[in-house]
Amino acid sequence: MAYILQLDSSADLSSSTSRLLTDEVVQRWAAAGPDREVRRRDLHTDLLPHLSTNHLHFSDSRRPTDGISPAPEALRLQEELISELSAAAGIVIGAPMYNFSMPSTLKAWLDHVHVIGTTSPSDEGIAPLRAKPVIVVSARATPTGTDPRTDFVLGPLFTILGDFMAMNVHGFVVHTEPPAAPGDFHRPLGLVRDELFASVDSWDGP
Repeated sequence: MAYILQLDSSADLSSSTSRLLTDEVVQRWAAAGPDREVRRRDLHTDLLPHLSTNHLHFSDSRRPTDGISPAPEALRLQEELISELSAAAGIVIGAPMYNFSMPSTLKAWLDHVHVIGTTSPSDEGIAPLRAKPVIVVSARATPTGTDPRTDFVLGPLFTILGDFMAMNVHGFVVHTEPPAAPGDFHRPLGLVRDELFASVDSWDGP
């Protein structure tokens, strides 16, 4: 059965806007056809470890000759995360802005799945996840710039998942509070919800 991978990283387990929207998007996708399901990984309640050694940034053939080799359990976890990502029909990521960055829980996941020589770099022809659709929902109260590719949270995800790993990344900012001043860049919940639904409706399904 085809599945969509839902990743949540908000520390707010009761009223998170990013969690609300990721839930709505994946359920819409799952309801649109037979033999579809959702697999969810909650990065806040089921914490991933930070990388134990820089060797995990590289495939076996590209690891530095010095340093600490990964423990077997660390390699098994990395392989599990990459396999889970690879088999998904698409990915929906909840990425609230914390201190002008993504949550460290999400960054830990990103570090595990971006492996030079295994999942990137695409400009060397290493792109097993090429064109896999990704939706990233980034909630925040603070007004920020209008370009999602240079956004504090979305920018690294466009660069790593999109440029290096060749996935098809779409990023959406949603503001949870009214604009602080007239003319502030502001993306209300209703508008972003409509855009998210249009985006996931365009995915090719099983």
